[in-house]
Amino acid sequence: MSEAIASCTVRFMERKDELIAKALDYFLEHGVADLSLRPLAAQIGSSSRLLIYHFGTKDELITTVMDEARLRIQQSFAAMMSEGGKVNGMKTFWEWAVAPQNSPYMRLFFEVQMLAMQNPAAYARYVERNASSWQSMIENALPPTPDRRAVATLCGAVMDGLTLEFLNSGDLGRTTEALDIFGSMLKQHLGRTA
Repeated sequence: MSEAIASCTVRFMERKDELIAKALDYFLEHGVADLSLRPLAAQIGSSSRLLIYHFGTKDELITTVMDEARLRIQQSFAAMMSEGGKVNGMKTFWEWAVAPQNSPYMRLFFEVQMLAMQNPAAYARYVERNASSWQSMIENALPPTPDRRAVATLCGAVMDGLTLEFLNSGDLGRTTEALDIFGSMLKQHLGRTA
């Protein structure tokens, strides 16, 4: 009997993982602001009833899928950083974020951030996981200084702001120059506090 339960659990998790991957592809193409479960379910080969069974609510589905998107981005970024001894994490992430094939991820993240601001209760888990995950990743890339947490917060805010500005304006030259200026200021600050 326990083998049957284990088999069902494995199939359940595999199906859920498959739905998450397909839903992420759908989100990247269509966004989530006007998301309705029926069209999503039809597009990914499921039913709205099955989506509710797996995720509970539409907001929980979005949160779960966005956790997967964040994980994919962070894994991709970590792989890029390990290739060829890249040193400047912000510049490396910037190059990833502004690449045409990655802009749908960035647009989706900002769209969900706006939904979270409008409905904090529904997206509290997403906001907490997203913020703490990026904060930790940035902090770990910085040298140990007394103000490392605040500097990591500043780095994240600068990256968010410049990415949003790039996505809205399309001005890669100006936004990249701004990032370079910030990078110089950051190096100067870290040199004084190290």
